[in-house]
Amino acid sequence: MGSPVHRWPAALALVLLLSGCGGGIERTAQLPAWQTPSPTAPAPLAAKEAKGRYLAIVAPYNTALEELQEAMKAGKPWRTVRTLARAVATTNAAHAEQLRTTAWPAKAQAPVAALLKENDLALPHWKLAGEATGAAALMREIRAAAAHDGGAQANKVRASLGLPVYKKP
Repeated sequence: MGSPVHRWPAALALVLLLSGCGGGIERTAQLPAWQTPSPTAPAPLAAKEAKGRYLAIVAPYNTALEELQEAMKAGKPWRTVRTLARAVATTNAAHAEQLRTTAWPAKAQAPVAALLKENDLALPHWKLAGEATGAAALMREIRAAAAHDGGAQANKVRASLGLPVYKKP
């Protein structure tokens, strides 16, 4: 055994290592919960940016909806219509998420919120239409979704952004 004097450096090294002062594992300081920085909301889009963003967001949904309407008018088989209804459901969900996460100008916020409320009522029916196992169920769900098409609300959003009213094909 070594002398007591020779054991001190080893003991000191062990204490330093266990207390986190000996290097090795790097520790990062965490702020207490009351000091956690709060996320800041992004600045609202400028009017011109908001117009372009809105049109880009709704374009895939509008295209899917137009394709569905054309197929129905042409009397396409119900399975084809169901596939198109599934596309409407997918694009509807995507555009709702994008509308929710965009920082709209103040004058567009209430109309966008109203459009999203209507969308939330229609989306479950679009999903059910996309999963329909027969023509009757498909048409029932499409009619239920169409009852909440959000057209009036979308036109209010468009007006708030200085866009012309949407004309259905």
